[in-house]
Amino acid sequence: MKTVFCKTLAFSLVLMALVHLSYAEAPKRNSLLFLEIDDWVEVYVDGKKVFTKAASGGDLNEEVEFDLNPHIAGKVDPIVEIKLINAKCHTCESGNGWKVEFEVFQEDESVDYIIEEGDSMGGNVVFTIEYEWGYI
Repeated sequence: MKTVFCKTLAFSLVLMALVHLSYAEAPKRNSLLFLEIDDWVEVYVDGKKVFTKAASGGDLNEEVEFDLNPHIAGKVDPIVEIKLINAKCHTCESGNGWKVEFEVFQEDESVDYIIEEGDSMGGNVVFTIEYEWGYI
């Protein structure tokens, strides 16, 4: 009888641990969802470049989501900076259009949506924005 009780108790403890693990909270979504990039984007966390994405031929053909969780974990109010670089156009006569469109997700919530566009001869940063991650 004592052996049955011990086995039942052990089984119950293992079952409770498995149930607890299944209810463990998954990491919350902290990401940047890029919908439009012309020509390329760089993302920095506390001054360190953590992501680069170039659009093929100036057009982003798919949504690209960048997970910030590995880069902000354990940091207190990290600074996340997004920069758009417009490539130099040697054949453009009147200008070189650029555009960036993205959504910011913090702790599973959409907290900002940006669409910016303009015209420049390129070869430099044409758009930049910083977020103090804990205070968006």
